[in-house]
Amino acid sequence: GGRATGTFDHPVRAVTRGQIAVLYDGDCVLGGGRIANALDEGDLAAPPPAHARELALVAGLVREVRGILCTRPAKMKWPGGVVSFTFDDLPRSAWINGGAILEKYDVRGTYYTAMGLAGTANHLGPMFEVEDLRAARAHGHEIACHTFTHRDCCRASPGAIIGEIEENAAALSALLDGTVLTNFAYPFGGVSLSAKHALANRFASCRGTGRGINRGTIDLADLFSTSIYNRDFDRARLCQSIDAARKAGGWIIFFTHDVSETPSEFGCTPAQLQSIVSYAVENMPVLPVREVVATLGVAGDRSASSLRAA
Repeated sequence: GGRATGTFDHPVRAVTRGQIAVLYDGDCVLGGGRIANALDEGDLAAPPPAHARELALVAGLVREVRGILCTRPAKMKWPGGVVSFTFDDLPRSAWINGGAILEKYDVRGTYYTAMGLAGTANHLGPMFEVEDLRAARAHGHEIACHTFTHRDCCRASPGAIIGEIEENAAALSALLDGTVLTNFAYPFGGVSLSAKHALANRFASCRGTGRGINRGTIDLADLFSTSIYNRDFDRARLCQSIDAARKAGGWIIFFTHDVSETPSEFGCTPAQLQSIVSYAVENMPVLPVREVVATLGVAGDRSASSLRAA
C-alpha cells in the first residue's frame, strides 16, 4: 500500500500513468506497482510538496527490498561500535603504506586478495608480491578472499564464481601454510542474488560496496562499507560516520585500494588514511573483519573448511 518515486539513469520515452513498473535483479522479480504519475526532469529537480513525501519513501522501499533479499541475517549490536579497515585487490602501497599506518596505532586490517593479480601492475600501481602476503599475515593482518582473476560476480554464473574462489583459496592456502579464508569481498562491488546465494554459505561474511553502517539486522552476505577515496575525501563526513556507528552500536567497514601520495581514483593518500585511522582508534575498537565476525559467532562457518587447499 506504500508509494515511492523512482528515477532512470537515462531518459525513457512514453512513461505513462497507469502502466506497471516492475523491479528486477537480473531475472528475479523484486516487486512492482502501477504508475500513478510520470514526472519529468524539471519536476524531480525541484519536487513540489506533493512529491516530496513520495521521494522520501524511496529510501524506505530500498530498505524493505534489502530486508526481503537478506540472505544471511544476523543481529549486530556492539556497545560503543566497532571499526574495520579493509583494502581491496592488495596494491603494494596498501600493504607498505597502509599496513604501516595501521601498525603505528597497533591495529590490524583485512586485505581482500585476488591471486591472479600477484606481481602485476595496473591503474592502482604495482600489485602485491608473494612476500607481501606472507609479511602481512606474519604481522597479524587478515588475508581474505576475492575472485582469482578479480572477476565481477555480477557478470558471472554461480559455477564460474565458485570456480574462481576455489582457485583463489587454493593458491593462497598453498602460499600461507594452509590458511583458511573465511571472509570475502565482491570485486567491483558486483553483487547479485545469484552471487549472494552462491557465496553466502561458503564464507563467514561477504562485503559489498553499498554505503552504510552495519547495525540492527545485517546481511552477512552483503555487508555495508564506506570508501576512503582521494577524489571525494571529506574527513568530517567520515568521522561523523564513525560517531554514528558508535552511537548505534554498529559496525563501520572502511575500504580503499592503493595508499599513495599520487593515488588512483580508487585510492587515498597516506595522510588521508591516517587521519581516519587516528580518529577511529580514539573512539572505538579497530579490528579485522574476522575478529568482528568471530564475535558474532559465525567465524566457524561450516563452509570455511571447504576453502582449504587440498
